[in-house]
Amino acid sequence: MKNILYFTIGFLLIMTACSKSEIDTWDARPRVWFTNSNDTTLFSFYTQPEGTTESVVEVPISMAGRVADEDRTVTVKDLGSSPFNPGSRYEIVSAVIPAGEVTGTLQVKVYKTENLEEASDTLNFEIYGSEVFEVGLSDYLHHAIIISSSLAKPSWWDSTADRYVGYYSEKKLEIIYTVLGSDEIFSSASSWWSDDVQIAIYQLNQYCKKNNIKYHPDDEDVITFDFWSN
Repeated sequence: MKNILYFTIGFLLIMTACSKSEIDTWDARPRVWFTNSNDTTLFSFYTQPEGTTESVVEVPISMAGRVADEDRTVTVKDLGSSPFNPGSRYEIVSAVIPAGEVTGTLQVKVYKTENLEEASDTLNFEIYGSEVFEVGLSDYLHHAIIISSSLAKPSWWDSTADRYVGYYSEKKLEIIYTVLGSDEIFSSASSWWSDDVQIAIYQLNQYCKKNNIKYHPDDEDVITFDFWSN
């Protein structure tokens, strides 16, 4: 009889603990953080249609926790821009996790200002806790947007990219935008061996060959997008 009593008490204690755990879990505020492990987004007005003077840059945000049936605002603070290149104009448009979603975006409107003709500027942002959200992964709470009016080395052009399209140069990036219209085929590629990427590389090399594109007129060879090429 005592064994049955002990078993019953133990069972009730376990159920109570489980119930409390579930309540704590569902009552806890969801957590948010910037999605990308790379904490920098590059944006250049050079890549936009001619005449563009303003644009909205989007940075993805992730959430863990309860999904809501209404839009929820994420608290993102503007930490300022670089003190070495004053004159930039920008503003946070919104930072929202939409209803029914576990991801959202920080939207920042940037303007093409004169200081960007001379050098790029870095805009810094940080996610803060609020009554709606707690902060998530500590290494993913800061994000920087680098804005410029000229070409800048994109984040996808790393040591792996060097093996397929060669070393970075502004001239090569200009060719990519001239031939392909953007660098999205590379920035969004899941594999360098995908058909789309290989076709794009072929098109770039054909363009350089047919149009005799060189770094300097007296160069012997045209520019190539190939293994560790210049």
